[in-house]
Amino acid sequence: MPKDAPPNGGAWPEAVPLGPSRRVSEMQAKLHRWAAADPVRRFDDLFNFVHDPATLLVAFDRVAGNRGARTPGVDGLTATDVEERIGVPGFLDDLRTSLKDGSFRPLPVRERKIPKPGGSGKVRALGIPTVADRVVQAALKLVLEPIFEADFEPVSYGFRPNRRAQDAIAEIHHFGTRGYRWVLDADIEACFDRIEHAALMERVRCRVKDKRVLALVKAFLKAGILTELGENKSTTTGTPQGGILSPLLANIALSVLDEYLMEPWKSSGSMSSEGKRGYRRRKGLPTWRLVRYADDFVVLVHGTEHDTLAVREDIAKVLEPIGLRLSPGVGPVWWTPDLWGTLVPERRSSLCRTTIRRSFAGRWWSWCARDGRRRNSPRSSSPPRSRSVPGCARSTSMMAAAKTA
Repeated sequence: MPKDAPPNGGAWPEAVPLGPSRRVSEMQAKLHRWAAADPVRRFDDLFNFVHDPATLLVAFDRVAGNRGARTPGVDGLTATDVEERIGVPGFLDDLRTSLKDGSFRPLPVRERKIPKPGGSGKVRALGIPTVADRVVQAALKLVLEPIFEADFEPVSYGFRPNRRAQDAIAEIHHFGTRGYRWVLDADIEACFDRIEHAALMERVRCRVKDKRVLALVKAFLKAGILTELGENKSTTTGTPQGGILSPLLANIALSVLDEYLMEPWKSSGSMSSEGKRGYRRRKGLPTWRLVRYADDFVVLVHGTEHDTLAVREDIAKVLEPIGLRLSPGVGPVWWTPDLWGTLVPERRSSLCRTTIRRSFAGRWWSWCARDGRRRNSPRSSSPPRSRSVPGCARSTSMMAAAKTA
């Protein structure tokens, strides 16, 4: 068994000593350890983990504990119905049998449109899978997530274990107060709807060799949508929002952006040390840092507005092969203390925006206190001088990045 080689400065959470949960946690820890120890390893025989009784039971518990447990799919069945009428053991036994004999087929997701936050009048289309499909997606996520977590860059914060939006805000503040004054606030247009299936599956195949698991992932991508008008619509691109597996698949696709922008920060890269970054600045060359939360991201640039626009052009070229493009009208802005809003635009929920605004404001006031200013002094519109940010709770990977910045 390969020795532990945790990526990004952190290991997969330790197993929880609770029956099936412990068994699944130990399985995840092993997969994560093996993936970290061998970056080019392609995993076979993962299907047995997917239909393992412990995996399915943990997957069902997560589905039943979700706030959408009472929301039915196209078959009209809810997780509550399974618990109260059918019985969980029998339901999971039948589901496991259909997975093992190859008769399992995902059903189309039920379309449900909800208004986007911010009062823009726009709506977001969610795809609600059936309970059985949700359980299988959750089982797939339990198996695939620890493998791909070993590859994901530490600059990605959305829909990942032990990461949250506040960590992304802390990262933005950290680099914004260290000379990275130009900020490209970017959004990928209709990201979840336009990801190319072929490009996504190619990235999944880089780590997964098991044809049965690959077939399951592809089947969910091609399951189709039952619209609110009762029409069946095929899905040739994208991964519908609302599915348990969709955020992981989106992160797998968008990791191409993370890898491209963070390649110079690797050990042999042109930005891997303070000395190398200082050399680039003396030569008039820019340095940059990416912070991404799902399909929203910012690129902080230590350079000029022209350098920031050049980075934007490079990003557009990187996203094109996977079927994605940047939303129009996005341009670089100068760093200000109120930059917290870049990662939480108006379409985010008011609770999310309020929480992050308070978190960011607290860090700004901490900086003011250290700088000898009054805590209640008006905020200046000019960028602050480079200073450390006291009180920032950082993950291990973020601390490692901070030491080299």
